[in-house]
Amino acid sequence: MLEKIKELEASSEFQKYKNKNQDIFLAHVFYMIDEVNKDIVQVGYYNKKTEKIVTFVMEKGKICTNPEEQVFKEQKTVINPIELSRVKINIEEALKIAEELRNEKYKDQLPIKRIAILQHLPLGQVWNITYVTQAFKTLNIKIDSKTKKIVSDKLVSIVELGPTS
Repeated sequence: MLEKIKELEASSEFQKYKNKNQDIFLAHVFYMIDEVNKDIVQVGYYNKKTEKIVTFVMEKGKICTNPEEQVFKEQKTVINPIELSRVKINIEEALKIAEELRNEKYKDQLPIKRIAILQHLPLGQVWNITYVTQAFKTLNIKIDSKTKKIVSDKLVSIVELGPTS
């Protein structure tokens, strides 16, 4: 993951954006864990001036820049930068820790989709792993990116999440 960020930040696409937007910082690294998306990494940077996120999509050596978008957050939540020095586990290790917990505590929840996001939340900098299960539930596991400790795990029925409109 660190190599991907270095590759991105050295790219002309990133440099062009950064030259016009000096007040940005790394806000998230997003992975959709499935066969179709296995080679895709989405890296988001928060722009303090516009209070928006720009996402760079990296796939098979190509980099695309998505337009800036509104941040999905609660009104008073502060977006914190990712501190790369606090990332002591990579995506593979985070997924392994999450899978061990799922097998131990939630083994009846068979996943149909997995999503992983490295982000800095109010509870700390974490790998935020979400499973969508065959039982129409989401299992969310947050793992501290430095200590490798599970800081939270929660199973919620998708039906309980309420209407989407």
